[in-house]
Amino acid sequence: MSIINLKDLLCIHKNLGAVGAFSTYDLFSAQGIIAGAERVGRPVIMMIGAGVLNRQGNDEVGRIMVHLAEKASVPAAVFLDHAKDFASCMKAIRLGFSAVMIDGSALPFEENISLTKQVVAAAHAVGVSVEAELGALAGIEDGESSELKLTNPADVPIFAEKTDVDALAVSIGNAHGLYKGIPKLHFEVVEKSAALTATPLVLHGGTGLEAAQFAKAVSLGMKKVNIGTEIKRAYMDTFVREHSNDTQSYDLIGVPQKVKQAVSEVVAADLDFFAEGWKKY
Repeated sequence: MSIINLKDLLCIHKNLGAVGAFSTYDLFSAQGIIAGAERVGRPVIMMIGAGVLNRQGNDEVGRIMVHLAEKASVPAAVFLDHAKDFASCMKAIRLGFSAVMIDGSALPFEENISLTKQVVAAAHAVGVSVEAELGALAGIEDGESSELKLTNPADVPIFAEKTDVDALAVSIGNAHGLYKGIPKLHFEVVEKSAALTATPLVLHGGTGLEAAQFAKAVSLGMKKVNIGTEIKRAYMDTFVREHSNDTQSYDLIGVPQKVKQAVSEVVAADLDFFAEGWKKY
């Protein structure tokens, strides 16, 4: 099955809840993500942050993601997350990515629109989907910090119409990284935004939310859910535990296999829950 862009993936998934997007850092996390999706037979999004992809040598990680998506037995999108500039988006597109996110949320509203339109025009010309963001999430993701700024639902239809984006991330009190205490989510932002636009809405900062919170967000119109820290935690906890079992073996054959398995289990469970499991709540 060939790689698929975000717009088409969300289209084939439209009669289900949301699709999961999972942070990718290397060969093993990428293989685990695809394995998890293939286990449950569901579409998946492999995503990598622009700050990660732009590190020296990490173009190769992007190429691995594209290669694995092209070989996958399920529809798979390869997605650049939180690019802050046009050049980063074009780099990902040249690597073969099928979707990019241009994050102009820190800019004034009209400047966010202008930057997003520029990326949309270039990306759509070659069949690549674009996600943008209104509002801002609190927390730290891949070394970059931000402060919470809730999305104004009234801005959503204006932004969507002027930019022609394929998906739009909204800020509802969610955060990157692990939450301190129980997160307070403003579900009215999801509900009002979904009522004002047909553009699919995206929930960032999913790790640490309760199942009931995910379920409500999906029921109100979230169509894509980003999971980052949960992948890192499964990866690193498994690596440390397996190495600790035999610290003298330095087993770089067996341990990565366990890491891939752990990542795949997270992905499989999340994909099932976001697609249909949320209905039980």
